[in-house]
Amino acid sequence: MKSFAKYENKRNSINLEQYSYYVTYYKYNWHKDIELLILLNGEIEVNKNGESHILSKGDVILINSNIGHATMARKPDSIAMVIHFDPVYFSTWIKDYKNIHIRCISDGTTKNLPIFRRIYRTVLKMATFADRDSEIETMIYESLFHQLMGDIMQNFPVEWISQLDSSVMSKNENVIRIVDYLNHHFREKITLDDLTNVTGYNKSYISQIIKQKLGINYYEYLTRVRMREAIFALTNTDQKVSDIAYVNGFSDIKAFNTAFRERFGKTPTEYRKMIINRNSLESKDDKIYTDPVLLKQIVTDELSSKEHNFEFGPPENILKTKKVLEGEVDEIARELRGTLEKLKKIKSKII
Repeated sequence: MKSFAKYENKRNSINLEQYSYYVTYYKYNWHKDIELLILLNGEIEVNKNGESHILSKGDVILINSNIGHATMARKPDSIAMVIHFDPVYFSTWIKDYKNIHIRCISDGTTKNLPIFRRIYRTVLKMATFADRDSEIETMIYESLFHQLMGDIMQNFPVEWISQLDSSVMSKNENVIRIVDYLNHHFREKITLDDLTNVTGYNKSYISQIIKQKLGINYYEYLTRVRMREAIFALTNTDQKVSDIAYVNGFSDIKAFNTAFRERFGKTPTEYRKMIINRNSLESKDDKIYTDPVLLKQIVTDELSSKEHNFEFGPPENILKTKKVLEGEVDEIARELRGTLEKLKKIKSKII
């Protein structure tokens, strides 16, 4: 089973990538592709459009075209499977396809709804045909993708964002200008005044656009950049934890420990022990793709597991359903008791 696969069918306007990787460092990015992410293991945080989402195993999230976003692992060995595809796929049916916006996000209360489970399992099924050794397997792979898109379009609201490309891309470029500075100067003490002098934007605009795009303020982003660099050092070097803290912009080891525990629920030392067997990266920008053997095991186990614990609606609907079922059970019990009494009477006459 492939950890990374590409598929293209120009006739059907399909151009996609599907891959499985370890979510690690916090990094802001944006692209024209639509991104569908499912979480196979662990726990991650996804920031997009001013919202912060905590995803655990089984969760699904769709990130629309040209939407700035960032992900960060909250637990070691957090594994995601992603499908990237060009929105031109929709052009066959939708003239204004560039301005499509779909809201599709699960959470702890909705991930077991049938539609989210179906999306999750369809993405996994696609992975089993990613090798595509035959024309039949290629046909199945593409048909699963069509099924996936049909489920999404049928079950989630589609919004139309006017002038999406020009306005959103302009804001994304402004954000990138700001975060690029933070990415290169994170070891220094940076204030809003510093960002104003460098970018030419006023302080209120800087705060507003960062909050709007990532749901966090500039200082929190700066802290996460420092954390990203620190995690890279923890994972790939033998540096002392105290040295890692100082080198990456934290005022002291206490501030580093506090910030780390707030985000990961453990100290840097505890985190390092958990990932001590992880292969080193040459660059923090590299992706660690899932080992194909491990990926096959995960996908096989997930697809062979029985579906259960579905939630068919909000709590009030579930309670109503429960009462109806309880009523039916009571009715059946009464009928059984009546039948039993009749049998006793017949037996007494025979004896």
